[in-house]
Amino acid sequence: MAIFGDNSGFTLIELLVVVAIISLLSSVILASLSSARESARDTRRATDFEQLRTAMELYYNDNGNYAQGESDPGDEYDRVSRECTNSPLYNNLVGKDYLQVMITDPIDNVNSCQNANDNSKFYYGWDESNIGGSKCFSVNRFESGVPEGLQALNQQPDTNFGGDANFNHADFVYCFGN
Repeated sequence: MAIFGDNSGFTLIELLVVVAIISLLSSVILASLSSARESARDTRRATDFEQLRTAMELYYNDNGNYAQGESDPGDEYDRVSRECTNSPLYNNLVGKDYLQVMITDPIDNVNSCQNANDNSKFYYGWDESNIGGSKCFSVNRFESGVPEGLQALNQQPDTNFGGDANFNHADFVYCFGN
């Protein structure tokens, strides 16, 4: 005599349905985690800008001018990163203790501190002087849009920048002085 009868176990269709449901749920969870990571990186970009802004204002209060980012007009240190230790901006802010560590985009993979002109890359840019203003900082890309707190400060939609560091195509640009 059989204990379970003739219909013990699951059919192949039932197993496939369960696997499909589990796959669907895991893809939804992974997608939401990816979105949360993007949002966290964008929040870090906004926080990095605020750190740089505070350091620049402290430097201005102590020195009567904003920190210099290039040693002469021919210099092209147009990427802001902890890897660009020879840039005048790095030396003025980190070297003089206005920042403990130079801000760096969370995704940036620095292979050069010069010629940051790629629309699709994630990096922070710097341009000492151009037609849009002087001592300008940019966040080349945000992943989920410019954070609300920075939208009112964003000079990018209103100004034709030109110059270095891809400012004409950056998602966010802020100039410290004119």
